[in-house]
Amino acid sequence: MRDYAYYNGVITPYDSATVPLYDRSIFFAEAVYDVVIGRNGVPYQLDLHLSRLLTNAKSIGLTKLPEEEELKLIAGMLLSEAYADEFMLYIQLSGKGERRAHSRSDEGCNILMTVTGATVPTSLGFTSAITLPDYRHAYCNIKTVNLLPAVFSVCSAEKSGFETAIFRKGDRITEASSSNVSLINRKELITHPLDNSILPGISQRNLVREAENLGLKHTEREFSYEEMFEADAVLLTSTTKLVKLCRNIDGVELKCKEIDTVNTVFGAMLNDLMAKTSQK
Repeated sequence: MRDYAYYNGVITPYDSATVPLYDRSIFFAEAVYDVVIGRNGVPYQLDLHLSRLLTNAKSIGLTKLPEEEELKLIAGMLLSEAYADEFMLYIQLSGKGERRAHSRSDEGCNILMTVTGATVPTSLGFTSAITLPDYRHAYCNIKTVNLLPAVFSVCSAEKSGFETAIFRKGDRITEASSSNVSLINRKELITHPLDNSILPGISQRNLVREAENLGLKHTEREFSYEEMFEADAVLLTSTTKLVKLCRNIDGVELKCKEIDTVNTVFGAMLNDLMAKTSQK
């Protein structure tokens, strides 16, 4: 497979792609993005990702936006150039401008897409995390390209011998560096409220669906740092990893009493992905 990129009507090999300085993602991080995985040329749950992307674009003030169908056509063209059994599709919408200025001179938006090879996870993954204070901005529900806090947190985690970081505001847990955090305790799935402290994760939505199908009660509420250590399972969900079971937080080994339940839920999520990305 060769990786490819699309920018405002031009498809090029990934390593040859360029973005002009008038793209406001460069000077101001004025851009939103989404990531989709897929197989056999079929992006998984593309409609949900595009809906979130366009909602986020409106939230940062972009007004002249493409329709979902236009983005689907572009994705189809790009995927036909960069065909792979399994892939990751990155989609970004950013503000336009002529020179570096805080005010916008153009109400349109730039469209960037890339397709790169990826591997769909086929078994439940395990992870470890440290907790860090949540010093991020107040728009965590918007998937912007301002990922410096996430980068800092992952680097801090890796330097300490962990894979990722979990953010906390005081004693309250919000989310992780690039995933949502959920708990299972006493046959109850607990997820953070969908406010501006977290991204409304699509994989977490799938987790809730499959957990409820399995008979678990779902509760949306805040939970504390201490409550994580008392839970029967701490789960991290994301588009590219689906579900990971956290086995260690801040150097403390977790109980992981519900590993069979988590395996069953992961299997159901994977089966749904496989079914919806079968050969065209």
